[in-house]
Amino acid sequence: MIKKQHIWLIPIMMLMLVPAIQVKAESSQSVHSTTVLNIREGPSLEDPIIGKTESGTSYKVLADNGDWVEIDIGNGQAGWVAAYLVTKSETSSSEDDNSQTDSITATKGTISENGVRMRKGPGTNYQVITTLSINMPVTILSNEGNWTKIHSESGTGWVNSQYVVDENQDTAEATEVSSADSQTAIVAEDDINVRDTASLNGEVIGKLAKGTVIHIVGENGDWAKIQFSGNTGWVYQNLLESGSEVEKGSKKSIDTSITILHDGTNIRSEASVHASVLSIAGEGDSYKATEEVGDWYKIELTDGQVGYVASWIVTESAEKQPAAASTQDSGEKGDLKGKTIVIDPGHGGKDSGTIGAVGTLEKTLTIRTANLLAEKLQAAGSKVVFTRQNDVFITLQDRVNMSSFYKADAFISIHYDSIKDSNVRGMTSYYYSSSQKELANVLHESIIEATQMKDRGVRKNDYFVLRENTQPATLLELGYLSNQQEEGLVSSQKYQETVSAAIYEGLENYFQ
Repeated sequence: MIKKQHIWLIPIMMLMLVPAIQVKAESSQSVHSTTVLNIREGPSLEDPIIGKTESGTSYKVLADNGDWVEIDIGNGQAGWVAAYLVTKSETSSSEDDNSQTDSITATKGTISENGVRMRKGPGTNYQVITTLSINMPVTILSNEGNWTKIHSESGTGWVNSQYVVDENQDTAEATEVSSADSQTAIVAEDDINVRDTASLNGEVIGKLAKGTVIHIVGENGDWAKIQFSGNTGWVYQNLLESGSEVEKGSKKSIDTSITILHDGTNIRSEASVHASVLSIAGEGDSYKATEEVGDWYKIELTDGQVGYVASWIVTESAEKQPAAASTQDSGEKGDLKGKTIVIDPGHGGKDSGTIGAVGTLEKTLTIRTANLLAEKLQAAGSKVVFTRQNDVFITLQDRVNMSSFYKADAFISIHYDSIKDSNVRGMTSYYYSSSQKELANVLHESIIEATQMKDRGVRKNDYFVLRENTQPATLLELGYLSNQQEEGLVSSQKYQETVSAAIYEGLENYFQ
């Protein structure tokens, strides 16, 4: 009897050991995918999405139920991915050790600038995942050269180390020039590159024309950190003239008059698109110009003020003309005063929209255009409602809801286009219902006339923000970021000012 009991105990003990053996075997495996996959809270499609995998990145397997695999996503977190979408492989002991080291050495930090690109790998040749905001808290996982791997609320990826402030380091090292102490300089050469890092290996994020007045807010060796397109960037200092040279060489006294080409032209307090708007000028308004400051004219207003207007949106006449009446109140035009305009900058937050040939994020560019348009409309007495003003994700339904709630007189969704064929260029306007067609036609005509973009026509399309919108609405694709030449054009200060003025003028025509 005793022997039989011992015989039955042996298979029971072996069964008890199976789970332990299974867990150990699975912990030595990793999975990866060539595409971005949803990471869910549990092993089913009904469980909420808590993140996304990075293409080509390996993840340690924690458990496997056949249809779903639980993976380690870092920072002490785990999630589930569909087993049939990933490839399993054995993880070497050295990889396990590295994973543990990252977990042990992880420290807290913050992002030091707005619009910092987070990439899938440690270099500018890796795809941009999203952009991060200033002061965003992150967990620093590891470093490789000039790049830091971080985990944030937007996911895990790599950013340039100069934009990550480690809380364990002396914060004084991260101090830069304050706005009050910033230096003024002028671009000495035409078409110079603005880069995302202080290095010739940095990604080109824009270009500056000769004579552009800029503000230097930081330095790193031979590089100057400047305010650029609502963000910051780096240029080689030898391509800039100092503040004293700006005073001596960049200004030229003149005695002429200029005429405004477009309604909604901004008159600014300084020779920069980042300066505050003093007033809004209309097509045909004339001013006495007393100075050329780079690509800007210094003009006189009859109320004693002086302002600056960009040279690319005016014509010059050799004959003296009397100064136009102050445009301080010219924005109070009957056509737009009291109108409710909902401006919808496309994409945002986790949805970057298209990414340009040299890295321009659509979601960032749409905000720039929206802000310039809003300045003009507000000066004209319009009530402006943004669907988003920051880098946040807003659902399509919420965007449409705002249009209905505020009873928009016009809903304008701003976008930039992309296509596999990098030779395609131009701008397209869209509508859905017949009641929206007139708005699309009028704005399209105004934009094409002002920008001289390739005309791709006005088309019907069932975009959600148009199809579900009960108010007059249009969606504008203002150029192709997939075309490198056009990406540079639409990202320029000149185009942004011109196209926003054209939309403003189109709205005037629509409400006449």
